[in-house]
Amino acid sequence: MTERLPGVLSKLPPALFTIITGVVILWLTLAPKPLGEHPPQLFPGADKLAHGLMFGGLTAMMLFDWQRVHQWERASWGMATLYATAVTFFGIFIECAQNLMQQGRGFEWGDILADTIGAFTFAILWMLLQKYWLRIIPK
Repeated sequence: MTERLPGVLSKLPPALFTIITGVVILWLTLAPKPLGEHPPQLFPGADKLAHGLMFGGLTAMMLFDWQRVHQWERASWGMATLYATAVTFFGIFIECAQNLMQQGRGFEWGDILADTIGAFTFAILWMLLQKYWLRIIPK
């Protein structure tokens, strides 16, 4: 008999997806040239969009991991706010680390703003949309 996906996901280590996402973000933001010598040239402001998506994704993974561990219980607005705030501070830490490392990357207020907007946007979206997927997950 095959086990349903929510049951399998619940058995994985508690913060697995959060840790994986955090490590990827650390690599992309702290490595001197994470995309190689010739990174793709995108549109102006693409780096801010990338910051918003990365840090929003981290917030979503934190909420996802929390729900997995708590048998798919509904997350609260307070929890979502706490996680988005923690992710914002993680972004500030990374910007400070970039500045201290002096490897061609520096502190940018615009990156912190993008991180914050991404984290809180994803938290809000998570809270508004979770009722739809929680309906289909068997308890």
